[in-house]
Amino acid sequence: MTKSMACFAGASMAVSVLLSGCANFGGLSEGGREMAQVPVTETPSGQTFPGKFIWHDLVTPDPLSAGKFYEELFGWQIDYQGDYAIVRNGDKPIAGILRVDPEKDQPREGVWIPSVSVADVDAAARRVEASGGTVLQGPLDMGQRGRAVMISDPQRADLVLLNAKGGDPADAEAAIGDWLWDEIWTDDLDRIETFYSQVLGYDEIASTNNYGVFMHNGKWRAGIRHLQDDKHMLWVPVVRVADPEATARRVKDLGGTVWVAPHEAPSNGNTALIGDPTGALLLIQQWPTQASKEGL
Repeated sequence: MTKSMACFAGASMAVSVLLSGCANFGGLSEGGREMAQVPVTETPSGQTFPGKFIWHDLVTPDPLSAGKFYEELFGWQIDYQGDYAIVRNGDKPIAGILRVDPEKDQPREGVWIPSVSVADVDAAARRVEASGGTVLQGPLDMGQRGRAVMISDPQRADLVLLNAKGGDPADAEAAIGDWLWDEIWTDDLDRIETFYSQVLGYDEIASTNNYGVFMHNGKWRAGIRHLQDDKHMLWVPVVRVADPEATARRVKDLGGTVWVAPHEAPSNGNTALIGDPTGALLLIQQWPTQASKEGL
């Protein structure tokens, strides 16, 4: 590749996590009340899959600008309802967009906040604090969404721990435009691996070079990427696309940013790091990768 992994780290420093905005849904503001009426799936399985990422919320000061970008880039359909919009890929809901005005003197930038499944939110919140993390909001009941708590891990990466009402979405192959994956960026692998194993119950970590996979009961649940010299760690979601090169070319035309193009990424053209017009980071990835197809 032509750029080092420091490019990923440099891009992450451009993001300001809008904790005040995320805290608003914890206090059930108008946007929070709207969010609480939206379940994470219309076909709940009745089961909980600990450690599985089951929902994503984009917290942004400009939902219309961000939403238009994603509609054009991925073909998502967005239903705007007050302060909270529902995002669909085809016939299924996959995410929400929460409008939040930044606090005074804070950058007007967006961020994706993932929700991960836990069987007992209150017990998980206690494990967070016992393991060196911070409880930011909750635990609290959120209507049709379920019971939730927003946390920050020991390196200030934020996410929601959620026990979804009715159960999680069943495991299924990600379609084009679906969430394929979530990965945590960290410069302290041992610390973060231990934290999430204790909090989310991951029972195996498969590692190779600077990348690892959190597993639970034999299922791949999340990735962990080792970075150097970063000032802020975060969870980054991954969207499955058919053609990363073609998708990345459209990003700039739609007002977004390509931080790391497919030919610059350490994955032989299968992945790119992009930002939407409000600054929220995400990865796009072809799956299976060329390496997987070749059996490498």
